[in-house]
Amino acid sequence: MTQHSELQYYLSLTNLQLPVESQLIKTLPDHLNAEVVLGTVQNLEEAAEWLSYTFLYIRMLRNPALYGIPADAKKDDPTLKQRRLDLAHTAAALLEKNH
Repeated sequence: MTQHSELQYYLSLTNLQLPVESQLIKTLPDHLNAEVVLGTVQNLEEAAEWLSYTFLYIRMLRNPALYGIPADAKKDDPTLKQRRLDLAHTAAALLEKNH
């Protein structure tokens, strides 16, 4: 259920007229923590690999500028591994700080 004023917005989403972007970066430390607890991720390399399976990664590849990735960075690193490592490092540092 939605308000009639929002109907056009949701219809455009279902018709693929508006791109849906990932919101994972906002809660990445929490998700990374869950993966560590599950044993899926044990180090930064594994965290970067885990990120490659996310919708965030797909959207970073398709729309790098929106995720703060310079145009030339994708040319130098087509899989965005360094960016994934940076995101994992930042999330891990936040987890350590709040531990």
